[in-house]
Amino acid sequence: MKTPPRLTGNIEFVQDKDRIIIAGDPEGLRSFAEMLNWLANVDQGSIKNMPDGEREHIHLSPGTHISYNSRETEICRLDSRGTGDFPESYKSV
Repeated sequence: MKTPPRLTGNIEFVQDKDRIIIAGDPEGLRSFAEMLNWLANVDQGSIKNMPDGEREHIHLSPGTHISYNSRETEICRLDSRGTGDFPESYKSV
């Protein structure tokens, strides 16, 4: 699959005081899991217009992909195409 699966059901991404909350009904959570699996498994090297050093990502917009009260969300791969490098700002646990 060359494009990520669509989100179905109901899902939201909201910011509380000091945390991000992802909440959804069963269908919404399952479709989000499918989207995450797609992102984890996509072969970044096979994406023709992606330069080395870039990372596959998905934009989720309130009222279009996720609930109206959600925050604009971007889901990204950490490993970059070609090099596998993580962003300099990444701090591992």
